[in-house]
Amino acid sequence: MSCWIHLGIEPTNDPDVIRGAYRALLPQHHPETDPQGFQALREAYEHALRLARDEPGEAAENAEHDDSAPVRNALIEQTMSDFSKLLGDPARRFDPPAWQAFIDGFSGLTLGDQEQVSWHLLYRLMETGPLSHACVQLMARHLGWENEVLRLEDPRQADEFLERISEPDPFDTSLMKHWSMPVQVETLWYARNLDFLYHTRPLFEFESFVSLHTCQPFPDDPAYIQRLLVKLCQAGIGSSSFFALIAEQQRQAPDDIDLLYLLACQASDTGQEELARQCWTRLWREHQHPEAARWLLNLCAKHQPQRLPLLIQALDRLEPVYEWPQDLNDPAQIWGSPSQRPETLTRWFDAARDEQEGIAGEFIKWRLDGKDELPLLAWLLDDQLDRQLQRLYRHAWALHRGDSGLLRQIIAEPLGDDPLDQLIIEGFKYQAEQQLRWLEQSPLALALTAFINSPAAQPQLPEVLQEGPCQTVARDWLRRMRSYPAATLPKLTALIKPANLMPTPFALQLLADLAEAGIELPRPPADDGLWTWHRQNLFMLALVEQPERWLAMVPAQLLASLPYPAEHPFARLQQLLLRLQSQQGNVDGLLGWLDDNDPLQCFLGQRLSTVQQALDSAKLPSNLKLYACLENDPRAFDEDVLGMMVLCAVLYHDPTLNAEQHGSLLRRISTLTCPDDWFEPFRNGLIKGEPVRPPRKVLEEDELINSTLFYSMLDSLKDLARYGRAGVPRAKVLKELQRGKDYPGMDTGIRAAITALLSWSERLLLENSGSQPVPASHLWKLGSRLGRKGYGVQVAVSVLLGPILTLMAGSAIEQIFFGLLFVGVLGSATLRRLHDIGRGIPMMIIFVMLIPFLQFLPLVLLLLPGEPLPNRYGVPPGNQPQDTLEVGLQAALRRLNGQ
Repeated sequence: MSCWIHLGIEPTNDPDVIRGAYRALLPQHHPETDPQGFQALREAYEHALRLARDEPGEAAENAEHDDSAPVRNALIEQTMSDFSKLLGDPARRFDPPAWQAFIDGFSGLTLGDQEQVSWHLLYRLMETGPLSHACVQLMARHLGWENEVLRLEDPRQADEFLERISEPDPFDTSLMKHWSMPVQVETLWYARNLDFLYHTRPLFEFESFVSLHTCQPFPDDPAYIQRLLVKLCQAGIGSSSFFALIAEQQRQAPDDIDLLYLLACQASDTGQEELARQCWTRLWREHQHPEAARWLLNLCAKHQPQRLPLLIQALDRLEPVYEWPQDLNDPAQIWGSPSQRPETLTRWFDAARDEQEGIAGEFIKWRLDGKDELPLLAWLLDDQLDRQLQRLYRHAWALHRGDSGLLRQIIAEPLGDDPLDQLIIEGFKYQAEQQLRWLEQSPLALALTAFINSPAAQPQLPEVLQEGPCQTVARDWLRRMRSYPAATLPKLTALIKPANLMPTPFALQLLADLAEAGIELPRPPADDGLWTWHRQNLFMLALVEQPERWLAMVPAQLLASLPYPAEHPFARLQQLLLRLQSQQGNVDGLLGWLDDNDPLQCFLGQRLSTVQQALDSAKLPSNLKLYACLENDPRAFDEDVLGMMVLCAVLYHDPTLNAEQHGSLLRRISTLTCPDDWFEPFRNGLIKGEPVRPPRKVLEEDELINSTLFYSMLDSLKDLARYGRAGVPRAKVLKELQRGKDYPGMDTGIRAAITALLSWSERLLLENSGSQPVPASHLWKLGSRLGRKGYGVQVAVSVLLGPILTLMAGSAIEQIFFGLLFVGVLGSATLRRLHDIGRGIPMMIIFVMLIPFLQFLPLVLLLLPGEPLPNRYGVPPGNQPQDTLEVGLQAALRRLNGQ
């Protein structure tokens, strides 16, 4: 069917008539309801428009020939025929000179013919397969298609075609003119697909396409081959042929950085790891190439993951700074101070996501937040099997925390033989040199040094160092581990509060507090003993800063390996810890062993002052320490108010606490209330030291407390508060209290109150524990103790010899004398024996009153065992088993209880 018949109009050259007919028929063929009819109408419409652009006669002639091609004159037909021959000739199809010769033939056409040929050529090219863009651009420029495309009815397709051919060819297509047509088309298609995937798609799609097995020729175009090599390298695709090519090029130009980079990429992608390492290392050393850093880090993570943090640190290379302005307010003061590049921070985060194990993981965590340094220090201070790895991490730590001495050790460190370690040490040396310049030359560091070493009574610190950006730089100076003068360090920390700095300089505030107590670190040596000095003081500071956590981290042998001199402030505490390790195999329960008179041990005790620590202590803590635990850890008694009241009462009546502490305890007891009738008398009794026993039912059923043990506590408190040393409970009661304290189900408050009673009793017992046992023959020492053996001898002598000597006496006076003498011996032995079992004069009176009726009472005293512990009458006699208090009352009671 003719296009004119389809449109329902007569043949015409008027485009407006054609458009009108098309619009009139368009509603009858909607694209969605009648897609085939719409397509036929569209084809008729476009055919009619093309005919309208031809000569008027052609439109009329076409009316007589249904669906025939446009009629051309002979010259136009010859031109199109020549163009078809051009496209079909492999030697000319992709050859720009051949196309230029064809274009030069347009000079024989009239302007009208040339215009008609122009559009025929455009449509023909739009429908033709792979072409040389360079060739088509010659024709497009000559015919001016870019300026005329808007004359088309639908210029979009033509415009897209012109935009596409504006892109350059992958290579010089004229180099393919001696190839067959299929090979030319296939090569050009393949090359353009490579370009498309490389520029518009993810690299893994480009890699996947290149990796497909094929046999594809490429023209001898060096520029194209070089560009293709760059693309392959960036996509991580290795090729043995390309590797050989780039290796030869790099050999001829060894200083060309681009060729070195390409060789490194190809060596990596073809599995030649050693050559790749050499190339990437050279790229980093000579040019700090970022891709070299990435590859070296990946290599380290693959083969030596424990050195990965070291390499990350070593590759953090900032621009060197050699001089600073003298004005401290100048922002340039921060240059050259310890810092890191943004990509280094990214590398730390990437390494943290990989969850490195061992010291590598701990170092990464420390570098990310700068806070938790203890795990790293525990590893650094102990002797490790891999000494070289430990030394490298020591240097890495020193770059952030070491003063000038350790930085000089880094600078003097030999490179060694391992290539990776060489790279790490080179980076450390570079950073150490910069930091050493900053510490010794920057006005900001010099101002801090002048302040800390100032002999003036009131040294002045520049205000710029107390706030703003310079305070951050001052933090980096304060983080260095050094021996600060005790006179000025507290003043410095008062001006620059370490707690406000992020990250907080490790143990700096502790050093200031120690300085105020008169404790100053010894001066560091200048020789190889510098690291030993650091080990000693870091161990001490870590222990005092976080004692429980630090002791759980470090191995037992580390403490013994640290050679503290006698004058070191930690020497006494070290000996205490070593003694505990020797006696009990660990240093658990340290709080009770600490000496409050030692300033360092006092600081340590403050950090161990928790109720649980006091209860777990192997040696009973003093009541002063228990008071500190109560103040520091009041929430520990939330579930046991009754026990806390008894604890406060014990501490309140203990004379070793001062008036201020007594007042605080009294207020604490007074604020506790209960609506029950028994509570008010009980509380008032505790305050007066005459505690009233709560009802047994309340203790057993409501409070779930063992009433017998609770009453023993109250009785012991009353005796101690009333009689002092004479009120120390007997060993039987002390053993009962100790069993209650050690019972795991006992409430915290009850256990703490028992601990206070035992601690008070221990202090009073220790007053007598230093004396020597009184010999049994010292009859006149009535306040002493007498064992069963001595008592039996003295009673036997009195009973047997007394009557005989009395009867043998020559006078009444002698009889009275001998009678009184042996009655006195018997009385002395009885009283001293009662003292040995924990009884005093009241029991002696009862004994004398009952002996006329119970003559066997001396035999009872002979059978009863004496107390194995010191009591208010002294230490046990030397002729009977005894438990001394050398290791404390608690340990002795536990032995007696069979624990």
